[in-house]
Amino acid sequence: MKVGIIGCGLIGSEIASFLDNNKNFELIGLTDIDKNKSFELIKNLKNSKPKLMGINEIIKKSDLIVESAAKNAVRGILSNENLDKKNKKLLIMSTSGIISSLRLLKEIKNCEILLPSGAIVGLDGIKSVSEKIESLTLTTTKPVQGLEDAPYIIKNKINIKNIKNKKVIFEGTLIDAINEFPQNINVAATLFLASKSNNLRLKIIADPKTRFNTHEIQAEGDFGVIKTTAINFPSKNPKTSYLAVLSAIQTIRNIESNIKIGN
Repeated sequence: MKVGIIGCGLIGSEIASFLDNNKNFELIGLTDIDKNKSFELIKNLKNSKPKLMGINEIIKKSDLIVESAAKNAVRGILSNENLDKKNKKLLIMSTSGIISSLRLLKEIKNCEILLPSGAIVGLDGIKSVSEKIESLTLTTTKPVQGLEDAPYIIKNKINIKNIKNKKVIFEGTLIDAINEFPQNINVAATLFLASKSNNLRLKIIADPKTRFNTHEIQAEGDFGVIKTTAINFPSKNPKTSYLAVLSAIQTIRNIESNIKIGN
């Protein structure tokens, strides 16, 4: 299977490293808005010889396209004329970019869209009860450095380095949060897509005393109550949980497996 990666940051690099050691996949192309990242990644690969390509060429030539760039890249990928072909697959990491492109997503009939569970757990259960959810909350707690430079922090002039104890810095809806925390909101977007719930409420907490990213989900309805908690080590990028990296790699592993676990 020929693979192209759009976005050569931490997640794209980890996926490339996995593919580099897997004979069932051929990494043929890479692209990033920062060409130096692409060149550095190519140099570090041992077995693969991917070429530096444009997005259009990657989509055209790849059987599996991996998006690990940013939410702003998703619309262009979904609307690309070469995407909606039989036997193509698109793995999207920046699920927050889908929310403003749901119409484009629904128009895709042939390309298989893969959305890893990312930094949360329990999505199988959430999907199972998606039509019966009456209330749904996601509480995300992060180290303060994982929230630095978020538009919400800058706009409201929050001196996040001065926070001494755990503090709620945001409460609201998914739509409210997408533009305010663009690098922290993929978890919420994935939860929304799995639950199909317009009742999703978000809470973001800054905690200067933790080094973990914690995501707590609570769903209620006539099925009962589902509660999940994922306490994740940050990756080398404090805005990204290591579990999100592992989730992406497992989603790719599932492609080559004839045994599917979960719904």
